[in-house]
Formats: sequence, structure tokens, C-alpha cells
Amino acid sequence: MNTVLAELGKKLADRWMGALLLPGLLFVATAVCGVLLGQGSALDSAHLADELTRLGERMTTGPATTALTVAGALLAATVSGLVVQGLAAAVRRVRVARRPRRWVRWRRGRARAARERDGGSGPDRYLPARITDIGDRFRLVDERVDAQYGLSAALVWPRLWLLLPDSARPLIGSAYSRYQSSSETSAWGLLTMCLGLFWWPALPVGAVLGLVGRHRGRVSGAALADLVEAAVDLYQRQLAEALGVALPHGRITPTEGLQINDMLNKRA
Repeated sequence: MNTVLAELGKKLADRWMGALLLPGLLFVATAVCGVLLGQGSALDSAHLADELTRLGERMTTGPATTALTVAGALLAATVSGLVVQGLAAAVRRVRVARRPRRWVRWRRGRARAARERDGGSGPDRYLPARITDIGDRFRLVDERVDAQYGLSAALVWPRLWLLLPDSARPLIGSAYSRYQSSSETSAWGLLTMCLGLFWWPALPVGAVLGLVGRHRGRVSGAALADLVEAAVDLYQRQLAEALGVALPHGRITPTEGLQINDMLNKRA
């Protein structure tokens, strides 16, 4: 038990350092510099040096003051990291949101017009139905799996994950980690832009972080969706075999897909 607790504590400490403390300390340092400079002397390095010197003199008045300052900085860094975790979850929810519906209709009409202009064809269920490209890419996994196999990806995926070999899980887990990291980058951008209320250089920095997070989210989200869809394509027969569903055609067809959905949904 002592070994397990020690290993768990080490992992938690590593996660706290990497995900919360270090980025949080950078944000706190930026916030302190922004407060000391203000809007009027936002890029005045000499003024910042003078303010930091006076701040350092006040901190060295005694060991108690220094300890409280360090503890306060660590607490502020941890709190900012936790706030970013919450903002990152909100970013991921916004990416797959269905509203505002007017924006969704605009995206849908634009995609339909582009398809007609290029002379393409396809079912309307493949047209945009979320407010972002990332959300539509995730939604298309379920739509494409349903169109091909009659399966519900939401029902199938937890069971299929248990059947995946050890060689496939790390790839999907790594793709999900990159996607989650992209939402945290966007969240840091939002939090940094809030500093622009009293220090304007934080606005472009936050905007750049937001754009980087958006780009990384599109790339990592597409990779994650491709891997999930590929896992369904490659391991569908193992799923049917594990559930005791016969495959007369050697693969899942919509008939067997509906049967599997009914089983996984407990005939609901």
C-alpha cells in the first residue's frame, strides 16, 4: 500500500507541476508585470525594473513575508490552472455545440452551395450540424458508422475500447491527450486576454494563444475522429463475436447493426 500511495503521489505531483503550477506561475508573473506597468507604460522596461526592485525590497523585510509571498504565488498559480481546466472543459463543449442555430444554418447552407457548385453529391446528414468544424468532425463519426454499419458509435465505443489491442489504445489515448491540450491552450488564451483590461499587450498574446489552440484542436480532433472511426472499421467483427451476433456477410451490415444497438441499449 505504501508503494501504491507513493506512486500515486508522484503522478499527482507530476500532473500538478506540468498542468497547473508551471503554466500558472507564468500567468501569475505576466499578471504581476501587467499590474505594475498598467496601460500608460505597458512596454516601459525601465519602469518595470524600478517597480520590481521596490517590490523585491518589500518582500525581503522578513522571512515570514517572503514565505507568505511564495505561498501566495503558488496558490494563485494553482487557482489559475484550475480555472483554465474549467475553461478548457467549456471550450470542448462549445466546439460540439448545436447553437446558435442561425450560425449552424449558415454553415449548412454554405456547405450545400459549395457541394452543388463543385458538382458533388452526398446525403444531407453529412452536412454541417454543429457550430465548428471540430464538432462536425466528431458528429460525422457517428453518422458515417451508422450509414455504413447501422451502429451507434456512442453505444459501441465503450465496449469496443475494451476489445482493442494494446497497440491501438496508446495511439487513441495520445490523440485524445493532444486534443485536450489544444482546449487548454485556448483556455489560457481566454484567461490571458482578460489581462488586457489593465495591460493591453495581453490582448494580442491571448488572441495568438486562442488561434494556436483552435488550429491544434482542428488537427488533433480530426486525427482523433479518424482513429475512432478506423477502430470501428477494423474491430467490428470482434465486437460482434464478443456479443454473440452472427455475421452472414462477414461484416456488420445495418441489419446486424440494429441488432447490436438493441442489445447494447438493453432493448430500450
